[in-house]
Amino acid sequence: MAISLNYFLIGEFGGINQQTGKIDLGGVFDVVTSPIFPLVIPNIVAIASFDEVNADTLFELRINDPEEEILAKVEFGVRGQYPGLAAKQVIGMQNVAIYKRGKYTADILEKTPSGYKFIKSVNLFTAMYPPKRRFTEEEVLDILSKKEDVIVTVKTDYTIPGHEEVKKFQLNLDGNAPIEEGYEPFPENDKLEADGTVYDLEGIRRNIEWMFGQPKPKAKEEVEENIEAIEKTEE
Repeated sequence: MAISLNYFLIGEFGGINQQTGKIDLGGVFDVVTSPIFPLVIPNIVAIASFDEVNADTLFELRINDPEEEILAKVEFGVRGQYPGLAAKQVIGMQNVAIYKRGKYTADILEKTPSGYKFIKSVNLFTAMYPPKRRFTEEEVLDILSKKEDVIVTVKTDYTIPGHEEVKKFQLNLDGNAPIEEGYEPFPENDKLEADGTVYDLEGIRRNIEWMFGQPKPKAKEEVEENIEAIEKTEE
């Protein structure tokens, strides 16, 4: 019978458990969320389980981007098993670059003397921006009424890819709030153009918007005062 794939899982870490001999996989995921792309995933561990691998066999894993372009190739071997037993393999991948949003897939092929034999395609993960926060008018007014204690303004630096220039943006929950000197308003259309290339900043805006209404970080002096007060109380 032909080789078939039982399952293919990916996580952030894993491997052979030296105590039990079993395969551990942690941080299993199928969604990658980031405010900025490209993004580099430092470590991906995959576990593949096959049927009918009756002799040592070489395979190739081809990772495809949302446009079906091959992003990376990984060759791995699987030990042959007795008939009826599944053959499993741990596959490690480092510094996987994710250039765009969308669904990433993988093709698994058997390497034979006459060429490659297709086994199966699997979904790896979907890369996406953080979810969009939808404010109600009442929610905005409630947050602004507490502006002394919660975040209503966020300043952020953005380095244009391939450039040394750093853009300094400010985004306010209150559209009438002033922009601090040295900063410029966050682009209304979430687009930044440089040297003929348009950069999408929508993910950064979404990330910032989830900060609005969160408690302001305590100043260093305030933290030190609180620590001193606690120490005096303990005395």
